[in-house]
Amino acid sequence: MINAILFDHDGVLVNSMPFHVQAWQEVMSRHGVEIDPLEIYLQEGATTMEVAAELCHRHRKSASPDLVQRIVAEKRDMYLAINQTVINDGVMEFLEYVKERRYRMGIVTGSIRAQVEPVLGEYVLNLFDCMITADDVEYGKPDPEPYIRGARKLACAPSECLVIENAPLGIISAKAAGMSVIALTSTLASYHLRQADAIVSDFWELRRRFPGIASKLEGPTFQLQPLIAKPERDFYPLTDLDFEEQ
Repeated sequence: MINAILFDHDGVLVNSMPFHVQAWQEVMSRHGVEIDPLEIYLQEGATTMEVAAELCHRHRKSASPDLVQRIVAEKRDMYLAINQTVINDGVMEFLEYVKERRYRMGIVTGSIRAQVEPVLGEYVLNLFDCMITADDVEYGKPDPEPYIRGARKLACAPSECLVIENAPLGIISAKAAGMSVIALTSTLASYHLRQADAIVSDFWELRRRFPGIASKLEGPTFQLQPLIAKPERDFYPLTDLDFEEQ
């Protein structure tokens, strides 16, 4: 049974990806690397540190840890300087729809908290029960850690969580965590999102199809009772074996 919905931030809740792409292109150009926008769209969900290291490796640029750190700082500054992100169309209506139906809700993003809070604002943030950012994890997407942490924060088994994503790394992360995924074609064509359980074009289509998709994903009706979550410092990957059926 689906009891919680976890949302990616960039490209899902907000239209921030073009500004991330622009920031990456300008910063990497300073360091002699020209990148294609698709490289960034396909890496969405990874932490900024991971993306910087991957871009240097892919373009055969020797990068010391200090250089990677400098690129990360430059990219974050550039993004904040050019960012004009707004909430995507239909998001508020969908959030209110699922909130009324008492789903627990969380945000799981590869962005840092400082890039999320100013865009969403206090009212939207208060609709969510938790938020996991790059500040909270050791490994970003496609590692399952971000979504496992989200499930733990919501006191849900992974099988009780439905994820809304828009990028391959996020889909892989959620699937590895044992969750169902609906993908939005907000930044990439459906071809890149084929590992998701369902694909929709936007939040209006998601709202219209949600009851049917959720019903199919829930499968046999049984209820899992989550154990009390351990402190974050004791984190280890949870699976359904860590939850007792009641």
